[in-house]
Amino acid sequence: MSSATSNLESRTENAFDENLSSIEFIPSDPQTTFYLLPNGIGKDRRTIFTNALQRFQLQSLATSENARFIIADDQFDVPKIFQMLKIESHEEAPPTVIRTKWLSDSLKEKRLIPLTKDYIIRPPLIRKHTVPSFTQESTTEEKKFVRDKPKRKLSEDEPQGGCATQIKQRRFSSDDDDYDVNDDYNDTVKNPYKNGELPKGNWMCSMSSQTAKKNTEVNRDIIEKLQAMGELYAKTNDKWRAYSYQKAITTIRRCTHRIDSYEEIIKLPGIGESLAKKIWEIIDTGSFEKLEDFQSSEYMKVLDLFGNVWGCGPNIAKQWYDQGFRTLDDLRTKAKLSQNQQVGLKYYDEFLERIPREEVTEIEAMVKQHALALVPGLTIQTCGSYRRGKATCGDVDILITHVDGISHDGLLIPLTDSLKKCGFLTDDLILSDKYDDDSGSHVKYFGVCLLPGENRKHRRLDIIVIPHDEYACALLYFTGSALFNRSMRSLAHKYNMYLSQHRLNTGVIRKNNSKINMGTPLYTPTEESIFKYLNLPYRPPEERDH
Repeated sequence: MSSATSNLESRTENAFDENLSSIEFIPSDPQTTFYLLPNGIGKDRRTIFTNALQRFQLQSLATSENARFIIADDQFDVPKIFQMLKIESHEEAPPTVIRTKWLSDSLKEKRLIPLTKDYIIRPPLIRKHTVPSFTQESTTEEKKFVRDKPKRKLSEDEPQGGCATQIKQRRFSSDDDDYDVNDDYNDTVKNPYKNGELPKGNWMCSMSSQTAKKNTEVNRDIIEKLQAMGELYAKTNDKWRAYSYQKAITTIRRCTHRIDSYEEIIKLPGIGESLAKKIWEIIDTGSFEKLEDFQSSEYMKVLDLFGNVWGCGPNIAKQWYDQGFRTLDDLRTKAKLSQNQQVGLKYYDEFLERIPREEVTEIEAMVKQHALALVPGLTIQTCGSYRRGKATCGDVDILITHVDGISHDGLLIPLTDSLKKCGFLTDDLILSDKYDDDSGSHVKYFGVCLLPGENRKHRRLDIIVIPHDEYACALLYFTGSALFNRSMRSLAHKYNMYLSQHRLNTGVIRKNNSKINMGTPLYTPTEESIFKYLNLPYRPPEERDH
Protein backbone atom coordinates (compact mmCIF):
# COMPACT_ATOMS: atom_id res chain seq x y z
CA MET A 1 0.00 0.00 0.00
CA SER A 2 1.08 3.61 -0.57
CA SER A 3 -0.25 6.84 0.85
CA ALA A 4 -2.08 9.31 -1.34
CA THR A 5 0.23 12.09 -0.18
CA SER A 6 3.45 10.67 -1.57
CA ASN A 7 1.67 9.76 -4.78
CA LEU A 8 0.27 13.22 -5.31
CA GLU A 9 3.43 15.07 -4.37
CA SER A 10 5.30 13.18 -7.07
CA ARG A 11 2.70 14.66 -9.48
CA THR A 12 1.83 11.51 -11.33
CA GLU A 13 -0.92 12.32 -13.78
CA ASN A 14 -3.27 9.76 -12.31
CA ALA A 15 -3.82 7.94 -9.07
CA PHE A 16 -2.23 4.69 -10.21
CA ASP A 17 0.96 3.56 -11.79
CA GLU A 18 2.12 0.07 -12.68
CA ASN A 19 3.29 -0.74 -9.16
CA LEU A 20 0.17 0.30 -7.25
CA SER A 21 -2.86 -1.91 -6.72
CA SER A 22 -4.68 0.46 -4.36
CA ILE A 23 -4.42 3.66 -2.37
CA GLU A 24 -5.32 4.28 1.25
CA PHE A 25 -6.16 7.93 1.90
CA ILE A 26 -4.92 9.73 5.00
CA PRO A 27 -7.74 11.52 6.87
CA SER A 28 -7.56 15.35 6.80
CA ASP A 29 -4.66 15.29 4.33
CA PRO A 30 -4.75 18.81 2.77
CA GLN A 31 -3.03 17.51 -0.38
CA THR A 32 -5.85 15.05 -1.08
CA THR A 33 -8.77 17.12 -2.32
CA PHE A 34 -12.11 15.91 -3.64
CA TYR A 35 -14.92 17.48 -5.64
CA LEU A 36 -18.34 15.79 -5.82
CA LEU A 37 -19.84 16.36 -9.28
CA PRO A 38 -23.58 16.93 -8.64
CA ASN A 39 -24.70 16.14 -12.21
CA GLY A 40 -26.78 12.98 -12.37
CA ILE A 41 -26.84 12.60 -8.57
CA GLY A 42 -30.16 13.28 -6.87
CA LYS A 43 -30.49 15.61 -3.89
CA ASP A 44 -30.73 12.80 -1.33
CA ARG A 45 -27.70 10.97 -2.72
CA ARG A 46 -25.69 14.20 -2.80
CA THR A 47 -26.43 14.74 0.87
CA ILE A 48 -25.36 11.18 1.69
CA PHE A 49 -22.09 11.50 -0.25
CA THR A 50 -21.30 14.96 1.15
CA ASN A 51 -21.81 13.63 4.68
CA ALA A 52 -19.64 10.63 3.84
CA LEU A 53 -16.75 12.88 2.80
CA GLN A 54 -17.04 14.70 6.12
CA ARG A 55 -17.38 11.47 8.07
CA PHE A 56 -14.21 10.02 6.52
CA GLN A 57 -12.39 13.37 7.05
CA LEU A 58 -11.68 13.91 3.36
CA GLN A 59 -11.05 17.41 2.04
CA SER A 60 -14.16 18.34 0.03
CA LEU A 61 -14.04 21.40 -2.23
CA ALA A 62 -16.92 23.59 -3.38
CA THR A 63 -15.52 23.74 -6.92
CA SER A 64 -13.43 21.44 -9.07
CA GLU A 65 -10.67 23.98 -9.70
CA ASN A 66 -8.08 22.57 -7.27
CA ALA A 67 -9.48 19.07 -6.84
CA ARG A 68 -7.12 16.12 -7.28
CA PHE A 69 -10.06 13.70 -7.39
CA ILE A 70 -13.50 14.10 -8.99
CA ILE A 71 -16.27 11.83 -7.67
CA ALA A 72 -18.88 11.31 -10.40
CA ASP A 73 -21.88 9.20 -11.35
CA ASP A 74 -21.23 6.19 -13.61
CA GLN A 75 -23.49 7.49 -16.39
CA PHE A 76 -20.83 10.00 -17.51
CA ASP A 77 -17.53 9.20 -19.20
CA VAL A 78 -14.29 11.12 -18.68
CA PRO A 79 -14.60 13.43 -21.71
CA LYS A 80 -18.14 14.42 -20.71
CA ILE A 81 -17.07 15.07 -17.11
CA PHE A 82 -14.11 17.18 -18.25
CA GLN A 83 -16.36 19.05 -20.67
CA MET A 84 -18.88 19.85 -17.91
CA LEU A 85 -16.10 21.05 -15.60
CA LYS A 86 -14.20 22.85 -18.39
CA ILE A 87 -11.08 20.80 -17.69
CA GLU A 88 -8.59 20.42 -20.54
CA SER A 89 -7.62 16.79 -21.16
CA HIS A 90 -4.03 17.76 -21.93
CA GLU A 91 -3.42 19.44 -18.56
CA GLU A 92 -0.18 18.40 -16.89
CA ALA A 93 -1.99 16.69 -14.02
CA PRO A 94 -5.70 16.23 -14.77
CA PRO A 95 -7.77 15.01 -11.82
CA THR A 96 -8.59 11.34 -11.40
CA VAL A 97 -12.28 10.52 -11.76
CA ILE A 98 -13.72 8.15 -9.14
CA ARG A 99 -17.05 6.32 -9.19
CA THR A 100 -19.59 7.22 -6.50
CA LYS A 101 -19.64 3.49 -5.75
CA TRP A 102 -16.37 3.94 -3.83
CA LEU A 103 -18.18 6.12 -1.27
CA SER A 104 -21.23 3.82 -1.29
CA ASP A 105 -19.09 0.76 -0.57
CA SER A 106 -17.18 2.64 2.13
CA LEU A 107 -20.47 3.49 3.84
CA LYS A 108 -21.51 -0.15 3.68
CA GLU A 109 -18.19 -1.21 5.22
CA LYS A 110 -18.44 1.65 7.77
CA ARG A 111 -14.85 2.58 6.95
CA LEU A 112 -12.97 4.28 4.14
CA ILE A 113 -11.95 1.40 1.89
CA PRO A 114 -8.81 1.54 -0.29
CA LEU A 115 -9.24 3.08 -3.72
CA THR A 116 -8.64 0.38 -6.35
CA LYS A 117 -8.70 0.48 -10.14
CA ASP A 118 -12.29 -0.83 -10.17
CA TYR A 119 -13.45 2.49 -8.76
CA ILE A 120 -11.76 4.61 -11.43
CA ILE A 121 -13.84 5.83 -14.38
CA ARG A 122 -11.64 4.99 -17.30
CA PRO A 123 -10.89 7.07 -20.39
CA PRO A 124 -13.01 6.40 -23.49
CA LEU A 125 -12.97 3.66 -26.07
CA ILE A 126 -11.31 3.99 -29.43
CA ARG A 127 -14.28 3.88 -31.72
CA LYS A 128 -14.28 2.99 -35.38
CA HIS A 129 -16.88 5.20 -37.00
CA THR A 130 -18.70 2.44 -38.85
CA VAL A 131 -21.52 0.10 -38.05
CA PRO A 132 -19.92 -2.76 -36.09
CA SER A 133 -18.50 -5.49 -38.28
CA PHE A 134 -17.50 -8.12 -35.82
CA THR A 135 -15.26 -10.22 -38.03
CA GLN A 136 -13.37 -7.22 -39.38
CA GLU A 137 -9.58 -7.10 -39.00
CA SER A 138 -8.03 -4.21 -37.08
CA THR A 139 -6.67 -1.41 -39.27
CA THR A 140 -2.95 -0.79 -39.49
CA GLU A 141 -3.32 2.37 -37.40
CA GLU A 142 -5.18 0.50 -34.67
CA LYS A 143 -2.59 -2.27 -34.59
CA LYS A 144 0.05 0.28 -33.60
CA PHE A 145 -1.59 0.42 -30.18
CA VAL A 146 -1.15 -3.30 -29.56
CA ARG A 147 2.34 -3.97 -28.32
CA ASP A 148 3.32 -7.61 -28.78
CA LYS A 149 -0.16 -8.78 -27.90
CA PRO A 150 -0.47 -12.40 -29.09
CA LYS A 151 -3.26 -12.89 -31.57
CA ARG A 152 -5.98 -15.34 -30.66
CA LYS A 153 -8.54 -16.99 -32.86
CA LEU A 154 -12.06 -17.46 -31.59
CA SER A 155 -12.83 -21.05 -30.80
CA GLU A 156 -15.77 -22.77 -32.48
CA ASP A 157 -17.77 -22.31 -29.29
CA GLU A 158 -17.34 -18.54 -29.24
CA PRO A 159 -19.60 -16.27 -31.25
CA GLN A 160 -18.22 -14.96 -34.53
CA GLY A 161 -20.85 -12.28 -34.98
CA GLY A 162 -23.75 -10.62 -33.26
CA CYS A 163 -22.44 -9.95 -29.77
CA ALA A 164 -18.74 -10.62 -30.29
CA THR A 165 -16.86 -7.43 -30.99
CA GLN A 166 -13.44 -6.14 -30.17
CA ILE A 167 -13.34 -3.42 -27.50
CA LYS A 168 -10.65 -0.97 -28.53
CA GLN A 169 -9.43 1.27 -25.74
CA ARG A 170 -7.03 4.19 -25.92
CA ARG A 171 -5.43 6.51 -23.41
CA PHE A 172 -7.22 9.73 -22.63
CA SER A 173 -3.98 11.69 -22.92
CA SER A 174 -0.44 10.80 -23.86
CA ASP A 175 0.71 10.93 -20.23
CA ASP A 176 -2.23 9.06 -18.72
CA ASP A 177 -0.98 5.90 -16.99
CA ASP A 178 -4.29 4.96 -15.40
CA TYR A 179 -4.10 1.57 -17.04
CA ASP A 180 -2.26 -0.30 -19.75
CA VAL A 181 -4.12 -0.10 -23.04
CA ASN A 182 -3.18 -3.72 -23.76
CA ASP A 183 -5.26 -4.92 -20.81
CA ASP A 184 -8.48 -4.17 -22.64
CA TYR A 185 -7.64 -3.84 -26.31
CA ASN A 186 -8.50 -7.41 -27.26
CA ASP A 187 -11.22 -8.07 -24.71
CA THR A 188 -14.20 -9.73 -26.39
CA VAL A 189 -17.88 -9.03 -25.83
CA LYS A 190 -19.07 -12.59 -25.26
CA ASN A 191 -22.35 -14.38 -24.89
CA PRO A 192 -23.21 -18.06 -25.26
CA TYR A 193 -25.08 -17.59 -28.55
CA LYS A 194 -23.63 -17.76 -32.02
CA ASN A 195 -24.35 -15.23 -34.74
CA GLY A 196 -28.08 -15.01 -35.47
CA GLU A 197 -29.10 -17.19 -32.52
CA LEU A 198 -31.35 -15.95 -29.73
CA PRO A 199 -31.90 -17.24 -26.19
CA LYS A 200 -34.91 -19.47 -25.72
CA GLY A 201 -38.05 -17.38 -25.42
CA ASN A 202 -40.75 -15.51 -27.28
CA TRP A 203 -38.76 -12.42 -28.31
CA MET A 204 -41.18 -9.81 -29.60
CA CYS A 205 -38.32 -7.62 -30.82
CA SER A 206 -37.29 -10.34 -33.29
CA MET A 207 -40.67 -10.23 -35.07
CA SER A 208 -42.38 -7.70 -37.32
CA SER A 209 -45.49 -6.08 -35.88
CA GLN A 210 -46.88 -5.84 -39.42
CA THR A 211 -47.18 -9.61 -39.66
CA ALA A 212 -49.15 -9.68 -36.42
CA LYS A 213 -51.51 -6.92 -37.54
CA LYS A 214 -52.50 -8.85 -40.67
CA ASN A 215 -53.84 -11.55 -38.36
CA THR A 216 -55.78 -9.20 -36.08
CA GLU A 217 -59.16 -9.49 -37.80
CA VAL A 218 -59.73 -13.20 -37.09
CA ASN A 219 -59.54 -12.63 -33.31
CA ARG A 220 -60.54 -8.95 -33.15
CA ASP A 221 -63.27 -9.44 -30.51
CA ILE A 222 -60.80 -11.09 -28.13
CA ILE A 223 -58.14 -8.44 -28.68
CA GLU A 224 -60.53 -5.51 -28.17
CA LYS A 225 -61.84 -6.81 -24.84
CA LEU A 226 -58.36 -7.66 -23.56
CA GLN A 227 -57.15 -4.21 -24.64
CA ALA A 228 -59.96 -2.50 -22.73
CA MET A 229 -59.23 -4.56 -19.61
CA GLY A 230 -55.50 -3.87 -19.80
CA GLU A 231 -56.11 -0.13 -20.09
CA LEU A 232 -58.32 -0.19 -17.00
CA TYR A 233 -55.64 -2.04 -15.04
CA ALA A 234 -53.13 0.62 -16.14
CA LYS A 235 -55.48 3.34 -14.84
CA THR A 236 -55.47 1.66 -11.41
CA ASN A 237 -51.65 1.42 -11.46
CA ASP A 238 -51.80 -2.38 -11.66
CA LYS A 239 -48.82 -2.45 -14.00
CA TRP A 240 -48.19 -6.19 -13.85
CA ARG A 241 -51.71 -7.17 -14.94
CA ALA A 242 -51.71 -4.43 -17.59
CA TYR A 243 -48.47 -5.81 -18.99
CA SER A 244 -49.77 -9.41 -18.88
CA TYR A 245 -52.81 -8.42 -20.91
CA GLN A 246 -50.69 -6.54 -23.44
CA LYS A 247 -48.39 -9.55 -23.85
CA ALA A 248 -51.42 -11.79 -24.41
CA ILE A 249 -52.74 -9.41 -27.07
CA THR A 250 -49.40 -9.52 -28.90
CA THR A 251 -49.40 -13.33 -28.79
CA ILE A 252 -52.98 -13.59 -30.10
CA ARG A 253 -52.21 -11.18 -32.93
CA ARG A 254 -49.67 -13.68 -34.22
CA CYS A 255 -52.32 -16.38 -34.59
CA THR A 256 -53.21 -16.74 -38.27
CA HIS A 257 -56.51 -18.51 -37.60
CA ARG A 258 -59.50 -18.20 -35.29
CA ILE A 259 -58.79 -19.47 -31.77
CA ASP A 260 -61.65 -21.80 -30.90
CA SER A 261 -60.66 -23.94 -27.92
CA TYR A 262 -59.39 -23.58 -24.38
CA GLU A 263 -56.71 -26.19 -25.09
CA GLU A 264 -55.30 -24.02 -27.85
CA ILE A 265 -55.28 -20.92 -25.62
CA ILE A 266 -53.41 -22.57 -22.76
CA LYS A 267 -50.63 -23.63 -25.15
CA LEU A 268 -49.98 -20.06 -26.30
CA PRO A 269 -46.70 -18.62 -24.95
CA GLY A 270 -47.03 -16.17 -22.08
CA ILE A 271 -50.66 -16.98 -21.26
CA GLY A 272 -51.33 -18.65 -17.91
CA GLU A 273 -54.35 -20.58 -16.69
CA SER A 274 -56.20 -17.61 -15.18
CA LEU A 275 -55.95 -15.45 -18.29
CA ALA A 276 -56.70 -18.42 -20.54
CA LYS A 277 -60.04 -18.89 -18.75
CA LYS A 278 -60.94 -15.25 -19.35
CA ILE A 279 -60.07 -15.52 -23.04
CA TRP A 280 -62.18 -18.66 -23.31
CA GLU A 281 -65.08 -16.81 -21.68
CA ILE A 282 -64.86 -14.19 -24.45
CA ILE A 283 -64.80 -16.88 -27.15
CA ASP A 284 -67.52 -19.04 -25.60
CA THR A 285 -70.00 -16.36 -24.49
CA GLY A 286 -69.04 -13.26 -26.48
CA SER A 287 -68.77 -11.28 -23.24
CA PHE A 288 -66.25 -10.59 -20.50
CA GLU A 289 -67.98 -10.28 -17.14
CA LYS A 290 -65.04 -8.80 -15.24
CA LEU A 291 -64.57 -6.09 -17.86
CA GLU A 292 -68.27 -5.23 -17.76
CA ASP A 293 -68.17 -5.01 -13.95
CA PHE A 294 -65.16 -2.70 -14.10
CA GLN A 295 -66.68 -0.51 -16.79
CA SER A 296 -69.97 -0.13 -14.94
CA SER A 297 -68.49 0.75 -11.54
CA GLU A 298 -68.48 4.40 -10.51
CA TYR A 299 -64.98 4.02 -9.12
CA MET A 300 -63.49 2.94 -12.46
CA LYS A 301 -65.44 5.53 -14.42
CA VAL A 302 -64.08 8.31 -12.20
CA LEU A 303 -60.52 6.95 -12.27
CA ASP A 304 -60.73 6.76 -16.05
CA LEU A 305 -61.99 10.36 -16.20
CA PHE A 306 -59.35 11.75 -13.85
CA GLY A 307 -56.57 9.64 -15.35
CA ASN A 308 -56.86 11.59 -18.60
CA VAL A 309 -55.83 14.84 -16.88
CA TRP A 310 -52.21 15.54 -17.87
CA GLY A 311 -50.10 15.46 -14.72
CA CYS A 312 -52.43 13.06 -12.90
CA GLY A 313 -51.25 9.51 -12.28
CA PRO A 314 -53.27 6.59 -10.84
CA ASN A 315 -52.37 7.42 -7.24
CA ILE A 316 -53.48 11.04 -7.52
CA ALA A 317 -56.70 9.96 -9.26
CA LYS A 318 -57.41 7.64 -6.32
CA GLN A 319 -56.71 10.46 -3.85
CA TRP A 320 -59.16 12.73 -5.65
CA TYR A 321 -61.79 9.99 -5.58
CA ASP A 322 -61.23 9.42 -1.86
CA GLN A 323 -61.66 13.18 -1.28
CA GLY A 324 -65.13 12.94 -2.80
CA PHE A 325 -64.43 14.43 -6.22
CA ARG A 326 -66.44 12.88 -9.06
CA THR A 327 -66.36 15.33 -11.99
CA LEU A 328 -63.92 17.61 -13.77
CA ASP A 329 -65.83 20.57 -12.35
CA ASP A 330 -65.13 19.19 -8.86
CA LEU A 331 -61.43 19.31 -9.69
CA ARG A 332 -61.64 22.85 -11.07
CA THR A 333 -63.51 24.23 -8.06
CA LYS A 334 -62.42 22.10 -5.10
CA ALA A 335 -59.15 20.26 -5.74
CA LYS A 336 -55.71 21.66 -5.02
CA LEU A 337 -54.12 21.40 -8.45
CA SER A 338 -50.51 21.71 -9.55
CA GLN A 339 -49.66 24.04 -12.41
CA ASN A 340 -49.38 21.06 -14.78
CA GLN A 341 -52.76 19.69 -13.71
CA GLN A 342 -54.34 23.09 -14.32
CA VAL A 343 -52.96 23.02 -17.86
CA GLY A 344 -54.17 19.43 -18.25
CA LEU A 345 -57.70 20.44 -17.24
CA LYS A 346 -57.62 23.54 -19.42
CA TYR A 347 -56.98 21.47 -22.55
CA TYR A 348 -58.63 18.23 -21.38
CA ASP A 349 -60.73 17.59 -24.50
CA GLU A 350 -58.08 18.78 -26.95
CA PHE A 351 -55.40 16.53 -25.43
CA LEU A 352 -57.74 13.53 -25.78
CA GLU A 353 -58.10 14.06 -29.53
CA ARG A 354 -55.61 12.18 -31.69
CA ILE A 355 -53.33 14.33 -33.84
CA PRO A 356 -53.52 13.67 -37.61
CA ARG A 357 -50.19 12.70 -39.13
CA GLU A 358 -50.22 15.72 -41.44
CA GLU A 359 -50.49 18.05 -38.44
CA VAL A 360 -47.54 16.35 -36.73
CA THR A 361 -45.50 17.03 -39.87
CA GLU A 362 -46.43 20.73 -39.62
CA ILE A 363 -45.40 20.85 -35.95
CA GLU A 364 -42.07 19.21 -36.78
CA ALA A 365 -41.49 21.75 -39.58
CA MET A 366 -42.11 24.65 -37.17
CA VAL A 367 -39.59 23.30 -34.64
CA LYS A 368 -37.05 22.62 -37.41
CA GLN A 369 -37.37 26.13 -38.80
CA HIS A 370 -36.58 27.78 -35.46
CA ALA A 371 -33.92 25.26 -34.39
CA LEU A 372 -31.94 25.44 -37.64
CA ALA A 373 -32.07 29.24 -37.56
CA LEU A 374 -30.22 29.03 -34.24
CA VAL A 375 -27.80 26.19 -35.05
CA PRO A 376 -27.34 25.00 -38.65
CA GLY A 377 -26.69 21.31 -39.25
CA LEU A 378 -28.84 19.91 -36.44
CA THR A 379 -30.40 16.46 -36.75
CA ILE A 380 -34.11 16.75 -35.91
CA GLN A 381 -36.34 13.66 -35.79
CA THR A 382 -39.95 13.18 -34.71
CA CYS A 383 -40.30 9.85 -32.92
CA GLY A 384 -43.11 7.90 -31.23
CA SER A 385 -46.07 6.61 -33.20
CA TYR A 386 -45.34 9.13 -35.97
CA ARG A 387 -42.03 7.45 -36.78
CA ARG A 388 -43.73 4.05 -36.55
CA GLY A 389 -45.98 5.16 -39.40
CA LYS A 390 -49.26 5.59 -37.52
CA ALA A 391 -52.03 7.71 -39.06
CA THR A 392 -52.59 9.59 -35.78
CA CYS A 393 -50.53 10.38 -32.68
CA GLY A 394 -51.28 11.12 -29.03
CA ASP A 395 -48.53 13.74 -28.76
CA VAL A 396 -45.39 14.84 -30.59
CA ASP A 397 -41.89 13.74 -29.49
CA ILE A 398 -38.97 15.47 -31.22
CA LEU A 399 -35.30 14.52 -30.73
CA ILE A 400 -32.56 17.03 -31.54
CA THR A 401 -28.80 16.46 -31.73
CA HIS A 402 -25.75 17.57 -33.71
CA VAL A 403 -23.21 15.32 -35.35
CA ASP A 404 -20.28 17.32 -33.94
CA GLY A 405 -21.30 16.34 -30.39
CA ILE A 406 -21.01 19.94 -29.16
CA SER A 407 -23.36 22.31 -30.96
CA HIS A 408 -26.48 20.90 -29.27
CA ASP A 409 -25.29 22.22 -25.89
CA GLY A 410 -27.24 25.25 -24.73
CA LEU A 411 -29.82 25.01 -27.53
CA LEU A 412 -32.99 24.25 -25.57
CA ILE A 413 -33.63 27.61 -23.86
CA PRO A 414 -33.04 29.78 -26.97
CA LEU A 415 -35.20 27.39 -29.01
CA THR A 416 -38.16 27.45 -26.63
CA ASP A 417 -37.83 31.24 -26.27
CA SER A 418 -37.98 31.60 -30.05
CA LEU A 419 -41.04 29.33 -30.29
CA LYS A 420 -42.78 31.29 -27.53
CA LYS A 421 -42.15 34.66 -29.16
CA CYS A 422 -43.99 33.59 -32.30
CA GLY A 423 -46.91 32.23 -30.25
CA PHE A 424 -46.30 28.58 -31.12
CA LEU A 425 -45.62 27.46 -27.52
CA THR A 426 -48.54 28.47 -25.29
CA ASP A 427 -47.96 26.66 -21.98
CA ASP A 428 -44.95 25.10 -20.21
CA LEU A 429 -45.18 21.79 -18.38
CA ILE A 430 -41.59 20.64 -17.75
CA LEU A 431 -38.33 22.36 -18.62
CA SER A 432 -35.08 20.65 -17.64
CA ASP A 433 -32.01 22.34 -19.08
CA LYS A 434 -29.51 20.64 -16.77
CA TYR A 435 -28.49 17.09 -15.95
CA ASP A 436 -30.65 15.16 -13.49
CA ASP A 437 -31.12 11.60 -12.23
CA ASP A 438 -33.84 10.70 -14.73
CA SER A 439 -32.64 12.22 -17.97
CA GLY A 440 -28.87 12.22 -17.39
CA SER A 441 -27.22 13.98 -20.34
CA HIS A 442 -30.59 14.63 -22.04
CA VAL A 443 -32.27 18.01 -21.62
CA LYS A 444 -35.99 18.26 -22.25
CA TYR A 445 -38.98 20.52 -22.68
CA PHE A 446 -42.57 19.30 -22.25
CA GLY A 447 -45.23 21.82 -23.20
CA VAL A 448 -48.23 22.80 -25.29
CA CYS A 449 -48.12 24.10 -28.85
CA LEU A 450 -50.62 25.68 -31.23
CA LEU A 451 -50.11 25.99 -34.98
CA PRO A 452 -51.15 29.28 -36.60
CA GLY A 453 -54.52 29.41 -38.35
CA GLU A 454 -58.21 28.96 -37.56
CA ASN A 455 -59.71 25.94 -35.78
CA ARG A 456 -56.34 24.66 -34.60
CA LYS A 457 -56.05 22.48 -31.51
CA HIS A 458 -53.62 22.75 -28.62
CA ARG A 459 -51.24 19.78 -28.81
CA ARG A 460 -48.76 18.18 -26.44
CA LEU A 461 -45.14 18.63 -27.55
CA ASP A 462 -41.94 17.16 -26.11
CA ILE A 463 -38.52 18.37 -27.28
CA ILE A 464 -35.49 16.37 -26.11
CA VAL A 465 -31.94 17.57 -26.87
CA ILE A 466 -29.27 14.87 -26.63
CA PRO A 467 -25.54 14.35 -27.28
CA HIS A 468 -24.82 12.67 -30.60
CA ASP A 469 -23.07 9.64 -29.09
CA GLU A 470 -26.37 8.73 -27.39
CA TYR A 471 -28.56 9.47 -30.41
CA ALA A 472 -29.06 5.88 -31.64
CA CYS A 473 -30.12 4.55 -28.23
CA ALA A 474 -32.37 7.56 -27.65
CA LEU A 475 -33.91 7.20 -31.11
CA LEU A 476 -34.69 3.54 -30.42
CA TYR A 477 -36.18 4.35 -27.02
CA PHE A 478 -38.37 7.29 -28.06
CA THR A 479 -39.59 5.52 -31.21
CA GLY A 480 -41.07 2.64 -29.21
CA SER A 481 -43.34 0.88 -28.92
CA ALA A 482 -43.15 0.36 -25.16
CA LEU A 483 -43.54 -3.40 -25.56
CA PHE A 484 -40.90 -3.55 -28.28
CA ASN A 485 -38.47 -1.60 -26.08
CA ARG A 486 -39.16 -3.85 -23.12
CA SER A 487 -38.39 -6.91 -25.24
CA MET A 488 -35.11 -5.33 -26.43
CA ARG A 489 -34.06 -4.56 -22.85
CA SER A 490 -34.92 -8.09 -21.71
CA LEU A 491 -32.87 -9.58 -24.54
CA ALA A 492 -29.93 -7.35 -23.66
CA HIS A 493 -30.22 -8.58 -20.07
CA LYS A 494 -29.84 -12.17 -21.32
CA TYR A 495 -26.54 -11.20 -22.94
CA ASN A 496 -25.27 -9.60 -19.71
CA MET A 497 -25.81 -6.23 -21.32
CA TYR A 498 -27.79 -3.16 -20.30
CA LEU A 499 -29.81 -1.11 -22.79
CA SER A 500 -31.21 2.33 -21.94
CA GLN A 501 -32.10 5.54 -23.74
CA HIS A 502 -28.47 6.59 -23.21
CA ARG A 503 -26.30 3.63 -24.16
CA LEU A 504 -25.79 -0.12 -24.58
CA ASN A 505 -23.33 -1.54 -22.06
CA THR A 506 -21.69 -4.95 -22.22
CA GLY A 507 -20.10 -6.99 -19.43
CA VAL A 508 -22.74 -5.91 -16.92
CA ILE A 509 -22.60 -7.81 -13.62
CA ARG A 510 -25.86 -8.31 -11.74
CA LYS A 511 -26.59 -9.77 -8.33
CA ASN A 512 -30.18 -10.51 -7.32
CA ASN A 513 -31.27 -8.59 -10.42
CA SER A 514 -29.40 -5.46 -9.29
CA LYS A 515 -26.50 -4.11 -11.33
CA ILE A 516 -23.30 -4.13 -9.28
CA ASN A 517 -21.04 -3.34 -12.25
CA MET A 518 -22.30 -1.29 -15.19
CA GLY A 519 -19.80 -2.79 -17.63
CA THR A 520 -18.47 -0.99 -20.69
CA PRO A 521 -20.40 1.20 -23.17
CA LEU A 522 -20.44 -0.09 -26.75
CA TYR A 523 -20.12 2.12 -29.81
CA THR A 524 -23.65 2.53 -31.19
CA PRO A 525 -23.56 4.95 -34.14
CA THR A 526 -26.90 3.74 -35.55
CA GLU A 527 -29.99 1.81 -34.53
CA GLU A 528 -28.79 -0.96 -36.82
CA SER A 529 -25.66 -1.38 -34.69
CA ILE A 530 -27.80 -1.97 -31.58
CA PHE A 531 -29.79 -4.69 -33.34
CA LYS A 532 -26.58 -6.31 -34.55
CA TYR A 533 -25.08 -6.44 -31.06
CA LEU A 534 -28.23 -8.25 -29.91
CA ASN A 535 -28.15 -10.82 -32.76
CA LEU A 536 -31.36 -9.33 -34.19
CA PRO A 537 -32.35 -8.56 -37.77
CA TYR A 538 -32.93 -4.84 -38.11
CA ARG A 539 -36.58 -3.85 -37.72
CA PRO A 540 -37.55 -0.51 -39.28
CA PRO A 541 -39.81 1.67 -37.10
CA GLU A 542 -43.03 0.58 -38.80
CA GLU A 543 -42.30 -3.02 -37.74
CA ARG A 544 -41.97 -2.10 -34.03
CA ASP A 545 -45.62 -1.14 -33.41
CA HIS A 546 -46.46 -4.04 -31.09
